[in-house]
Amino acid sequence: MTEFSYQSFKDSIFSEKQAESYSFCKLKKHLRTSKKHLRIKTDDYIAELDRDFCAGAKPHDFIEQVDMLMDSGEVIKKGDAVYVSHISWNNKNIVVKRYDHKGFIHSLRHTIKKSRARKGWLYAHFLGALNIATPRALAYIEQRKGLLVWQSYLVTEYVEGQKLWHFLRDDDVTEQQKLEEIRQVVKLLDRLWDFRITHGDLKHVNILITDNGPVLLDLDGMIVHRWELLYRNKRAKDMERFIRKTSLSPALNNYCRLLISSRKDIGKKLPVDFVKMRMDNWVISIHKNFPIHEIGNIVSENDSVTEAQDQFIRVPSSDFTRIVKCSFSFEGAERPLYLKKYLCRSVSDFIKHLFRPSRAKRAFNATVMLQNNGFDTPAVIGLFEHRTGPFCTSNLLLTEEIENSKPMSQVLIDFCRNSGRDAFGHKRDLIESFGRIIGQMHAKGIFHGDLRLGNVLVVREGQKWRFFFIDNERTKMFHRLPDRLRLKNLVQINMFRSGITNNDRLRFFKAYLENNPAIANNRQGWITKILKKTSRRLQNKYRRQ
Repeated sequence: MTEFSYQSFKDSIFSEKQAESYSFCKLKKHLRTSKKHLRIKTDDYIAELDRDFCAGAKPHDFIEQVDMLMDSGEVIKKGDAVYVSHISWNNKNIVVKRYDHKGFIHSLRHTIKKSRARKGWLYAHFLGALNIATPRALAYIEQRKGLLVWQSYLVTEYVEGQKLWHFLRDDDVTEQQKLEEIRQVVKLLDRLWDFRITHGDLKHVNILITDNGPVLLDLDGMIVHRWELLYRNKRAKDMERFIRKTSLSPALNNYCRLLISSRKDIGKKLPVDFVKMRMDNWVISIHKNFPIHEIGNIVSENDSVTEAQDQFIRVPSSDFTRIVKCSFSFEGAERPLYLKKYLCRSVSDFIKHLFRPSRAKRAFNATVMLQNNGFDTPAVIGLFEHRTGPFCTSNLLLTEEIENSKPMSQVLIDFCRNSGRDAFGHKRDLIESFGRIIGQMHAKGIFHGDLRLGNVLVVREGQKWRFFFIDNERTKMFHRLPDRLRLKNLVQINMFRSGITNNDRLRFFKAYLENNPAIANNRQGWITKILKKTSRRLQNKYRRQ
């Protein structure tokens, strides 16, 4: 392939800051005679030509002989609406695209809307100003009958390359080269979307693969958007058309869908390190460094797949969840993870979750909220929701394993079994530290939906304790924490009985009050309420047993 030159744009390329403020209205300067362009207007046609293109030649001769030149050149496409030919004129290698007349109404519409050749000319200069790869526009011609545009011509430089449609079907091109080229194309489209521009006809035949990267063709359907809703709708159509023809191999199809779909929710609020994408009926929020090719294994609809594969190991869980342990390599290390699938507890639970966020999504949001407020949780790697129409029918949460951690309930039992002096001191420090962290959580208005000690993982770091909160789907943050929810959390903690003395409970409560002075004035009243409700819940628990 010959080298694709952008030399012709060197005088019109803006800096990125200038390009962002570049108005499409300013392109009208390309519709008049200037140092760079020559405008010709007669009774039969209007033309705008690049002066370098027609230097040393007679532009009238080219305009009047353009049909004959096209017929004698290499015909690239000949359809009902367009005729494209590769020719040489004035020692220049060019492509001429003719938009044919298709009736009076068609001509009237394009006279009012402006011709497709005129749009292609203007948008080629616009993309050139934004440094987005497209063939240089050399001329456009509008043939007229009276006031009507009858047919029009767009002349661009010839760029040697292979259309993406043929490139993806070329047996001499490796799968890895195809994946890399898809990535480059999406990078080019990102640049387009950064300026709220949609292409309008993003078929694979309108993208040219060259030695210097992909190049956009056929710009007459482009739109620069002012309104966000229309822009998102048109961009979604561009994406859908782009990914429609990539089902040549599972790897290529999945990679293309995930890569392009990750752009669908640009602008929606997500944690900085996450991207949103779609695969089949799955809506996925995933850490940006997670290996894309592994996502297909995680979202497999067949539950037996996760159990059969060696990398997924089933671990004990409640009746309404299914948890598997797995391991993936990303960010330069092998990362042990847990994949948690939330199951429906009843028919009413299924119906309820059709109209509210899924348990996985609520856990995801609560985890982000806790982390933003300075509390530790296992890092979330991915959220997966299978949707049928507007309804979520299956949901998964992928989280990181906390190494060297134990549930707090197990740590307290271990201290109880070890009656040494050091164990007593460590136990006291643990309980006081836990009281302070829960006090800080309640002081910020945060209620944990299920604050049993089994849902708190403990890690000892030197002389300090760290607490990681899990099962966060019912965790919420309030402007002011309601007393009934504060009481509920304190009772959940107080329900644990193994090896805990009354002094331990008072030690916890004293540390808790350090961050909650508002209730310290009624300390005895709160102790009475906590003991009374705890006793009632324990009695109910023993009756059920």
